[in-house]
Amino acid sequence: MRVAIHQPHYFPWMGYFDKIAKVDKFIIMDDVQLEDSSVMVRNKFLENTGTEKLLSLNVEKKGYLDKKCKEIILKDWQKVKKKHSKFLYYNYKNSQYFNEIWEKISFIFEKDYIFLIDLQIDIIKIFINLLNIKTEIVFQSSIEYDKETKKNDLVLELCKKIQADYYLSGNGAKKYMDDSTFLKNNIKVIYQKFMYPKYKQFSSLEFIPNLSILDLFFNLGINESNKVFWKNVEEGKEFEDKTI
Repeated sequence: MRVAIHQPHYFPWMGYFDKIAKVDKFIIMDDVQLEDSSVMVRNKFLENTGTEKLLSLNVEKKGYLDKKCKEIILKDWQKVKKKHSKFLYYNYKNSQYFNEIWEKISFIFEKDYIFLIDLQIDIIKIFINLLNIKTEIVFQSSIEYDKETKKNDLVLELCKKIQADYYLSGNGAKKYMDDSTFLKNNIKVIYQKFMYPKYKQFSSLEFIPNLSILDLFFNLGINESNKVFWKNVEEGKEFEDKTI
């Protein structure tokens, strides 16, 4: 059984869903500390001029270092949701598939969220459904494990608890991953192979990668986004399989 683990993000990039699609179980880390100024609370989009724009959420900072992700409270959501929805509307309204996609996501900006994770999970679910991903989603907080473990040991502990045979890791984790400890526990570590596929962006002549996956959908629509996404998944998985 293949397993991947990641914190919840705000309108994640394509590589996030690539990882989900390649495993049998995906653990959402809701029981760890919030990473401030990270894609957990912000992501990049395109202005209609072709310029990158970072949209960020506000969270209650008082005592947040002692809180888990699932306990973080949004701050000024009423103001932020108006700002973000206005940005997306005016900068993507001329994209070919704006209406098709706006219909799927607009409820996000109508809900009165209190907790950050509820907003994140609603967004993640939207794109899991649009991409027809069948991976089982498991919350870290639902697993019984040693709460004192950190980083490499925490990942290993979670993998053991759900009986993983393979752990799909992002390449950024290589700096702290100790693959040998996984092998000792009969778990093979595989590193994600993800190359960002190019697609036509209506507001930019030069392709700009690493944006929220929302950019893909506004530009290509549901059907074509699925074709691009799954072709990329299969190409990456073929490479990863060769490393096993």
